[in-house]
Amino acid sequence: MGKVAAVARLEAQKSAQQLSQSQASHGDKVARLEQLMQFKADYERTLNTRGSEGMDARQFQDYRLFLTRLNEAIAQQTQEIAGSEATLGEVRAEWASKSQRNQALDQLVEERQRERVKAREKLDQKRADDDSLVRGQER
Repeated sequence: MGKVAAVARLEAQKSAQQLSQSQASHGDKVARLEQLMQFKADYERTLNTRGSEGMDARQFQDYRLFLTRLNEAIAQQTQEIAGSEATLGEVRAEWASKSQRNQALDQLVEERQRERVKAREKLDQKRADDDSLVRGQER
């Protein structure tokens, strides 16, 4: 039973590491989206400022084209985050399952060990009682 519990413990640890990695990856994706959105906001401010000061049509077109590409990058990053959230949910569920199994096996191993100790104590007490009885009869 101890070997099964040890394997379950290793699986739970591995699953916890995968959860940690998934959380970090998801956090990176969210941070990247925030950067893209901040960059877009800054770029739009610059476009508005330069547009109010006057710019030629070519520059305006370049700004608009860049904003279109930036919006596409934001949409793609948003999709990556949605996929990452789904993956994170699956990894979290797997970790919870393995963690519960590990805890249940640990409890079972502890219970069995307590039972063995109790049985050993009972046997030791019986031997002591028998020894005492034998000594009492020898007198």
